[in-house]
Amino acid sequence: MKKILIALTLVLSLAVSAMGCSLAESAVSLDVNDYFTKRDLSGEWKESKSTAIALSESVTISAEGTYILSGVLNDGTITVNAGKDDKVQLVLNGVNVTSSNSAALLVENAGKVFVTLADGTENYLASTGFDENSDVDAAIYARDDIVFNGTGSLTVTSAKHGILGKDDVKFASGAYTITAQGRGIDAKDGVAVADGSFTIVSQKDAIRSRNKDEAEKGYVMILGGVFDLTVGGGSANGAVHTDEMFTGGWGGWSATTANADTDSMKGIKSTGALTIAGGALTIDAADDALHSDTDVTVYGGTLTISTGDDAMHADSDLTINGGDIAILKSYEGLEAAAITINDGSVFLVSSDDGMNSSGGNDASGFGWNDMFANDGSSIVINGGNVHVNASGDGIDSNGDLIVNGGTVVVSGPTNAANGALDANGSLTVNGGTVIAAGAVGMAETFGSASAQVSFLTNLSGAAGSEIVVKDADGHVILSGTVEKNFSCVVISSPDLKIGETYTVSAGSGDVSVTVSAVSNGSGGGFGGSNGGRGGDNGGRGGRNQQQPQATPEPQNSTAAPDASSSAMPSQQGGTDNMTPPEGMQPGQGGGFPGGQGGFPGGQGDDFSPSQGGPSGQGDDFSPSQGGPAGQDDGFGGSFGGSGTI
Repeated sequence: MKKILIALTLVLSLAVSAMGCSLAESAVSLDVNDYFTKRDLSGEWKESKSTAIALSESVTISAEGTYILSGVLNDGTITVNAGKDDKVQLVLNGVNVTSSNSAALLVENAGKVFVTLADGTENYLASTGFDENSDVDAAIYARDDIVFNGTGSLTVTSAKHGILGKDDVKFASGAYTITAQGRGIDAKDGVAVADGSFTIVSQKDAIRSRNKDEAEKGYVMILGGVFDLTVGGGSANGAVHTDEMFTGGWGGWSATTANADTDSMKGIKSTGALTIAGGALTIDAADDALHSDTDVTVYGGTLTISTGDDAMHADSDLTINGGDIAILKSYEGLEAAAITINDGSVFLVSSDDGMNSSGGNDASGFGWNDMFANDGSSIVINGGNVHVNASGDGIDSNGDLIVNGGTVVVSGPTNAANGALDANGSLTVNGGTVIAAGAVGMAETFGSASAQVSFLTNLSGAAGSEIVVKDADGHVILSGTVEKNFSCVVISSPDLKIGETYTVSAGSGDVSVTVSAVSNGSGGGFGGSNGGRGGDNGGRGGRNQQQPQATPEPQNSTAAPDASSSAMPSQQGGTDNMTPPEGMQPGQGGGFPGGQGGFPGGQGDDFSPSQGGPSGQGDDFSPSQGGPAGQDDGFGGSFGGSGTI
């Protein structure tokens, strides 16, 4: 007999201060007793009040009670078919059961079934095949609640799913090794884990809970335990993503797409709330590591993630209140309609955006019509230690991006089509420390509505450089090491003061910045304003004549500094890597992206085209013959003539 006592109470107190608001406190309490009964947790039994069964053939248990099972069953099933309120405890005391056409353990009917792993025992349940005319498709298949406890071990092998429950599936303790051609653990109402160790290798989702009919169900709750999950062959087997943002040059946008696989290969997936309150999780998944159709919340624990898609995805809210999160490989690190980081540490590497707030579904690409729109999503950082190493945008909000506290270090991108910080709505800093180092082309900085001083400067450096900010007396204000080459840096700290001069250095290079306002420097973005889109059949602009443009007023930032300032300088035209078609020469035509305004052009980016090209050889948005200047299209740059698209 073994008595297992687990007491777990997690209390989280969050203090969040935002501009114009007083200090607010909220407390969240998670109690293991909300998910597990005392009997669930205990794993106790009395041998004198139990029935011993030595396995040699299939057996059916039809009454409430405790049954101690041992022995080998080469081709058969342990079946529980008791009364609807009966509680049945199965003590696995060294069993080895294989079924060639059904579940090794089948719960047809009961109030609740407890599967207890006897101390020091090794137990094996395997299903090598299933009857195509039956809905039973897991090595352990339960039509009613099933709870696993004890201190022994259980190895489950299945030609389809490992453990599947039509109600709740819960684990209080024990050691589990699951190998499945389908899902590892699957439940309709919910999966809850208090403790235990889990090694799961599955071709489909390692852990899934799915209930489309009842909003409060379909949940996954991880309170503790050690998890090693490998799904769909791991992250190396993830979908191939193609981001052809500029198909045919500047002619048009294409959506972000992936070579989709109809089989879900996620680490942990739920239709309801997915909560990580503790434990140590290592996930290597071809698809998302953590995925919820509603909310994902992390209160604590250690997560080490490699994934072929999103590390954490929530259709609604993704909230990190604590824990140590290391995302070693991902397409996008964090993705949700609303991302909030209150505490904890997040270190992530992504091949696209490090964080992305968008409409929330898995198809988070963008098209021409929505790429600048504020969709109401948000990213809010109130605390914690956040390090982003991104090849796409570092932190990208299709709505507002707000930093109220914590430490934020962004490395990347190195390509000028993305920015370290990117927001379609407001970009605001009210507290915390920020170092965001990336490429110049689409660089953005915090706006003048911020409560804390920030600046954008054109300091360049190599990967591995330590960026150091010192005041006029040589005192270090802040420092941080970035992991990618960079050509501009956004800096913000509560120690920066208006009217002071600072030296920003990286390697052997340094610049001097005099802070004159809350927001200093302007991003690249899109250039001169008030130009209309062009019409049909026009050519792209040339590159050889550089026409100065009107100084832009980038959204959420102050006007560009003068040429003597060390903050981010404006640029008039200049070269970039967007080579026009052969034979295109500067000319008078409207052109796309040529014309007087240019796309994205203007003073303040490194994509500025020259005066324009002649009509002909049009692209996807080719204007016809130029024409007079059009009306403001809302994109901040002029697109040539006033024709129609």
